[in-house]
Amino acid sequence: MEQQGGGFGGGETFADRLNYLLSVAGTGDAEHGGRWRNFSTGEVADIITRSTDEYPVKLSRSYLGMLRTGRYTNPSITVVLALVRFFNDHLPQGHPEISVDWLASGESRARREEPADQLSPLADQQVRHIAMRAGKMTPELRNQLIAILDMMDGKT
Repeated sequence: MEQQGGGFGGGETFADRLNYLLSVAGTGDAEHGGRWRNFSTGEVADIITRSTDEYPVKLSRSYLGMLRTGRYTNPSITVVLALVRFFNDHLPQGHPEISVDWLASGESRARREEPADQLSPLADQQVRHIAMRAGKMTPELRNQLIAILDMMDGKT
């Protein structure tokens, strides 16, 4: 299921990757003799919204549908985290887990692990910008930012 370049299928946009996940994720449906059945957009939204302990976000069917079509392209980190958790819980056996990085930007783990001395000038500028913004945050917000970065790195 790995694609060229170390990533999964799915394509270049968030919508493409979300549609890919909906095409592979599913459940062994007891009503249909345990056969694999993919989830619909509405089912994913309903499961995430109902399971507030696992996915602390409300996700409407229409919003998820608009993410699928590309009408909305910038979901919150909370939505991305909920989708990553949901899909990792419902991928077919043997499919590698997906990461926040991959769903949000298409970055594969292998692509991200470049030596620090090979960072592009743009990446270096972005790192400085993030550090300056983090310096203006309250300690609580900095802790939240660190937790998000840890999730993106797969540390939690």
